[in-house]
Amino acid sequence: MIAIITNLFYLLIFLILLLVLILLFLWMWSAIKAKVPFIPVPNKILKDIEEALDLKDDSVLYDLGCGDGRVLAYLYKNNPKATYIGIENSLFPYILVSILNWWRRKEYKGNIKIFKNDFFNVDLSKATHIFTYLYPNIMDDLVSKFDRELKHGTRLVSVSFHLTSKREIKVIDLKRGRYQLTQKIYVYEF
Repeated sequence: MIAIITNLFYLLIFLILLLVLILLFLWMWSAIKAKVPFIPVPNKILKDIEEALDLKDDSVLYDLGCGDGRVLAYLYKNNPKATYIGIENSLFPYILVSILNWWRRKEYKGNIKIFKNDFFNVDLSKATHIFTYLYPNIMDDLVSKFDRELKHGTRLVSVSFHLTSKREIKVIDLKRGRYQLTQKIYVYEF
């Protein structure tokens, strides 16, 4: 009997380690494929992001590269009447945010929707607000899409990386340490 329990214990340990390795592989593969690593926004700046976005009850926010969905979840808690749409192309963060979104589905009441897609292929014309935490080269590649699809008055908030061809209406200095990733928030209006 002890031998059976010991073998089951070793099997359980093996399965847990295998699951961890699979998740690690998915995380690395999705970062390589998407050309953008999964780096979550620090919780400390969520309030600053909310203030920069200035959401209303009828707002429609698109989070491009929503990662684990922490920005969407935080914003929803403070303004549940708005509509939140997360777009994620990388497999590991998409699985993670989908599980979290499913877990809280009753709380969110369908106001947070997550899609696995390349945001270059997503129609953004219904957006009143856009949130990004993307690399500069991707931000600049998105400018022509924004110019074509965003309606007049759409607010774009970007953490850390600015658009080189657009002038921001506001820059928020987060007063964080020199070596921390999130230094500034850039606010644009299209």
